[in-house]
Amino acid sequence: MLRLIAALLLVAGCVPRATIPDADRARATQELTGQRRFLRVAAYVAPFYGDAEKALLSDQPLGELDLLENPEGQVIAPPPAEKVLPPGTPLRIRAIEFPTGMLIASRVVMSPRYHPWVILEAPGEPRPLVLVLSQTLGSYDQALAEVDRMLAADDPSPALRALPAAQRDAVLRKGLVEGMGPSTVTMSWGRPQKKIVDRPAGTEEWIWAEGRRRAFLQDDRLVRWEAR
Repeated sequence: MLRLIAALLLVAGCVPRATIPDADRARATQELTGQRRFLRVAAYVAPFYGDAEKALLSDQPLGELDLLENPEGQVIAPPPAEKVLPPGTPLRIRAIEFPTGMLIASRVVMSPRYHPWVILEAPGEPRPLVLVLSQTLGSYDQALAEVDRMLAADDPSPALRALPAAQRDAVLRKGLVEGMGPSTVTMSWGRPQKKIVDRPAGTEEWIWAEGRRRAFLQDDRLVRWEAR
């Protein structure tokens, strides 16, 4: 066990850390801490790897996450999801943590401890929820954009309630159904990594996770999708 921990420490030490300047870190911490936000997209809640005192919050399927690796460089997936929180779930930003030497040392080894974390409070959830940000953040604006990707200032619950029942039920389980509009697809699967738009044909291809998920829209309506 001690050798495994040492190996994990060695691998982690080779991982690049967030390069956001100190002034931007301070600005993000000052402006975001204490804010009340709402989930913009349906999100999975799962145990936070080896840290039993926290829970992971992710808009991506957990099998897509590559936040932690073993000594051989193989991705360690988090434990299975416990539940899905719906869009509109109220959250409070308790803290935003950018990795420093002391902070990294205080975090559980079997966790994505070299990443920036947004620590959140949710009603009825005794554990703090952790939104893990990219290690490659370079500015305040990039940090804010990552937070805004999942956390909205305005409550999307009315838009969720206004959906047809089949579409609303699909969003609540992070699924898709034919006929969804772009905003509903986003509410379920999150913002795509890439869009390929053919305006004359009225078609769009949305791509997530380097092509592991795709959605195809015709005239702003979902016609088919793929997930692997």
